[in-house]
Parts: sequence; structure tokens; C-alpha cells
Amino acid sequence: MQRRTIPLAITFAITAALVGGCGSQEEATQSDIEKLQGTWVGQELGRDGQVTIVFSGDTIAFQGAQPQENYKGTVVLYEDQSPKQADFTITECSFPDYVGAVSKTIYKLDGNTFTFAGAEPGTETRPSSFEASGGNRVFQLTLQPAETE
Repeated sequence: MQRRTIPLAITFAITAALVGGCGSQEEATQSDIEKLQGTWVGQELGRDGQVTIVFSGDTIAFQGAQPQENYKGTVVLYEDQSPKQADFTITECSFPDYVGAVSKTIYKLDGNTFTFAGAEPGTETRPSSFEASGGNRVFQLTLQPAETE
């Protein structure tokens, strides 16, 4: 009886460690869309004011530093590209000409820091670097702790 108990206990301990006890393995298997979930706060590089983006599933809500700059839409990520790419399709916006347009971006995730460079919505070109040039805008945001009720 003891022979069965010891291997069973060892098997249970190893299984528990592999399934529930290794956060780094779970993090490594998370997709970027999973890592982006929540509220991100930061700023547009080279400009004053706070920017907020909220990811919920594949939907986003963007509030720029200016009150009139707000967008809602959906996002599609291309994690296999280098640099990684995202397309933001605008579904609601304070600028009617942008509704239905796509903003082509590149992005990087470094822990709790999300950086992206985006072209003007409706433009077919995608930024090639994380520098604000040629009409491209660059944002750097930090993931905010989840609020508990």
C-alpha cells in the first residue's frame, strides 16, 4: 500500500506544479490580446497629456489627451510579424470621417509597457519604426492594476 501512495503523491505534486504553480509558463503561452486586456495609461511621445486605452476582448476604447479625441473599435493583432502589427478598425469616433477607417500600427509589449506607432486612420501605410515621423504617432502606456470591488 505504501508503494502506491508514494508514487501517487509524487505524481500529484508534479502535476499540481505543472498545471497551477508555474505562472511563467502560463504567461509564455498567453497571446498578446490576452496580455493587453485591461486599462493602459500613458502618453503620446512628444506631447503633453494623458492617454487611456481600454482593451476588452478584441474591442478597444481610446481616449486621447484632448477631450474630443476618442475612438472605439476593434483590433486584429499580427503577432507573427516583425515588428508586431495591429489593425484598429474605428467603429465610433468624434471625427466622422474616421468611422469605418483602419489605423495600421506596429506595437511591442515589454512586461507592463505597451508601445505602439500608428498611422492616420484610412492611410494604407504602416509605420516602420517607433519614431514619431511622417505623420505617425507613437504612444507608450503602462498597464494599470485591475480594480477590485
